[in-house]
Amino acid sequence: MILADENLNARFIENLRDAGYEVLSVSEQFSGIADTSVVSLAMQEKAMLITEDKDFGELVFAHKIAKLTVVFLRYKKQEVALMQMLLLQVIQTYATQEGNFFVTIARGRIRVTEL
Repeated sequence: MILADENLNARFIENLRDAGYEVLSVSEQFSGIADTSVVSLAMQEKAMLITEDKDFGELVFAHKIAKLTVVFLRYKKQEVALMQMLLLQVIQTYATQEGNFFVTIARGRIRVTEL
């Protein structure tokens, strides 16, 4: 399962659903909850968290949260199509792998840190 953070562009959610993924959307079902509650929800649902909010990096690394996988997206508007493709690649790769990761997709590149 994928948990889409509240700030995630709806085009990504639609693209993921079109690709057959089950996506739980914070903006659709839990609007306004705190980032810490989003992390708790992701861990409870054993969901991969997709976000555009850099605060999740601090939550994961500073608070040593290592029981979830977070995918952080940084892009310009003209890069949405590329980011959709890269996001699907990341999900296909890391959804089935053992372990937890912080994945950053930025400027057409993917950087992975194992938690």
